[in-house]
Amino acid sequence: MFGPPIPFAAGILPLFFSHTLSRFCGRRSPVLILFLLIGLPATLDAQTQQSSWSNVRRLKASQGIEVVESSLKHHAGHFVAVTDESLTLKENGSEVSIKRDDIARVSTASGSKRGEHALIGLVVGGGVGAAIGAASGSKTGFLGGSSRGIYALVGIAIGAPSGALVGAVLPAHTTVYRAAAAAASH
Repeated sequence: MFGPPIPFAAGILPLFFSHTLSRFCGRRSPVLILFLLIGLPATLDAQTQQSSWSNVRRLKASQGIEVVESSLKHHAGHFVAVTDESLTLKENGSEVSIKRDDIARVSTASGSKRGEHALIGLVVGGGVGAAIGAASGSKTGFLGGSSRGIYALVGIAIGAPSGALVGAVLPAHTTVYRAAAAAASH
């Protein structure tokens, strides 16, 4: 009589997602576009800075480094010297020289920044948890008040420690040099 039956999910989910997208992206689209336009050049600049061999020249003697060759062979040790053609590191008590053309990535171990990364994770996790909690709360809660504040606090209580844990556990390496894609694919 009214045509073929529409499954519940097929009828309700598009309505929910269109409402959610318009609610979260409606007025904030110009801000998001501006953020992306400003953030993209900064990301591209960071990538070109990593491809500079001069960054490797700034390493200090006996600084802990990790070198990944284009063949995906890993070397971990302490920096010894660098020339225009190669990098030398001390690995397991012996010096190893690697040609610049064979190097895909050089990074430094920055284990002392774990506390800083945990703090950043704490703040980001708490903020994300608060936002999700506040968004999931209702305008009318117990005794006519809003439940968004309580939901935001619950989100902070879950998100902050989770973010701190993730920040502390993730490896803390700083990439000093990354070869261009064409050079690393031979």
